[in-house]
Amino acid sequence: MEKTGPPSGPSLKSTFSTAHYAAVVSTIALIISGGSLLFTKRSYDLSAAKDQRELLEKSPIVDVQVAPNSKARSADLTIYIFNRGDINIVPQDITALHLLEHGDLYLSGSRQNVEKLSTSLSLKSMGVIAPKNSATMKGTVSGVTDEKDDWPINGVDITFTLRIKLADEGETLKTMNVTREIKPGL
Repeated sequence: MEKTGPPSGPSLKSTFSTAHYAAVVSTIALIISGGSLLFTKRSYDLSAAKDQRELLEKSPIVDVQVAPNSKARSADLTIYIFNRGDINIVPQDITALHLLEHGDLYLSGSRQNVEKLSTSLSLKSMGVIAPKNSATMKGTVSGVTDEKDDWPINGVDITFTLRIKLADEGETLKTMNVTREIKPGL
């Protein structure tokens, strides 16, 4: 009678070694692949953060100053724009956002008729601002004039939205928000 049963000898041992070796190699390959993926993602995130920082470093600096004046329900407004980029920019307009408790505030330029007040003011008279140059414009911010004391008595934060056109290939329109405190009325 012949013996039947599992094969013995070197073939069982070599089969086990090959399967074990393949499992170890595939596990190591999986770990290296995962590490490579994490390294690539981290590199991409750092590169994207660097690109974003460079864009912010070249974006225009906008400052809006609001100072009370001697006139009732109004304040002097100074708009300053500095071009830190490598291309020309053209200021478009500035808008005073609606205040829930106090209503609209109106903007006017130095040569604008009081009858034509608006919640936005054209900044096109500032002209083209070349790289590393600046422009300033003066104006007035006013409350409504309907015989009520509509100027904020306790002061209020107001947000201005500025639109600037970049002289790039697509003539990109960039919107920037600036929030300033209006001091209490006189």
